Amino acid sequence: MNLYKNMDKGVLVASDMKSTRYKVLYWTIFALMLCYAAIAIVPVLWLMLSGFKDVEEMYAVPATFFPKELKLSKLAEVWNTMNFTRYYANTVYLAAGGVFWVLLVSGLAGYVISKLKPIGTKIVFSVIFWVMMMPGSMRTVPLFMTFKEFPIFHCSLLNTFWPCWLMDCANAFDIILFKNFFDSVPTSLVESAKIDGANDFRIFRSIMIPLSAPVFIVVALFTFNGHLGTFFWPYITISDTAKTVIGVAIFKLKTSNFTIDYQMIALMFSILPQLIIFAIFQRYIIGGMNIGAVKG
Repeated sequence: MNLYKNMDKGVLVASDMKSTRYKVLYWTIFALMLCYAAIAIVPVLWLMLSGFKDVEEMYAVPATFFPKELKLSKLAEVWNTMNFTRYYANTVYLAAGGVFWVLLVSGLAGYVISKLKPIGTKIVFSVIFWVMMMPGSMRTVPLFMTFKEFPIFHCSLLNTFWPCWLMDCANAFDIILFKNFFDSVPTSLVESAKIDGANDFRIFRSIMIPLSAPVFIVVALFTFNGHLGTFFWPYITISDTAKTVIGVAIFKLKTSNFTIDYQMIALMFSILPQLIIFAIFQRYIIGGMNIGAVKG
C-alpha cells in the first residue's frame, strides 16, 4: 500500500514555513478550508440534531440549533417503526453484489485492454470513452426495456437486483481506471507467467490483483458507498416492498404519517453508513483521486 503512504505530506516543507509569506499563504488556505468544512458539516449536524426536537421547536422563530431536550428514545422508535434492519440488509446485499461484479467484470475488461490487447482493442476503448460522454438520460429507456425483457433469455429482470449489478459490470469509468493502473504493471511479469504455463485467469488472480490492490480497494469503496445511497434504478425496477433499499424507503417518507422530526431521524439513519465508511477508509478514498494517473 505504498500508494497511500505520506498522504499527509504537502508541497510546503518545514523550511518554507520559516518565511512570512508562506505562513500567510498557509493560514489563509487553512482558514478557507475551515469555511468549506463548515459549509459541508453544519447542514449534516443540523439534520442530526433536528430529529431530536419537537415539531413545535423545529418551526420556532428564531430557530434553535441545539434541541432543548435530547430524546434518544426517538432513535429506537423510528428504527423499529420503519424496519430499518430490512432496508439496511437489502442495501448491503445490493452493494456487496455490485462490488463483486464490478471487480470481476470491469477488472477483467481492464486487464484484457491493458495486457492482452486483442484485435479491435483500440476500437473498443474508443467506444468505452464515447459511452462515458453519453448523457445518462439517453440510456434510461433502452436499459429499462432491456431489463424488462432481457435479450436471448427472454426473461424479466425487474424486481431483482440484477439491473444494478449489470450496470456495475459495464461501468466505463471503472474499466478505464483498471486499464490505466494495469498499464503500470510490468508486462514482463505477465509474459514470464505465461512461459511458466499460467493461463490468463491465473495471471489475473495471482499477479494483477495482488499488485493492483489499491485500485481494487478504491473501486470497491466507491461502488459500495455509491449503492448505499442509490435511488433511481431500484425505484423504477423494484416494486417488491421486501426488497426496498434505504434510498427508496426515504423517498416514500413523503407519503407517510411520520412527523417532520421523525423524518429527520430517518434521514440521519440513511446517511450514517456513508459517514462511517468515509471515516474509516478516508485514506483510501482520498488517495483514490490519483489512482488513474499512477505509472510505474
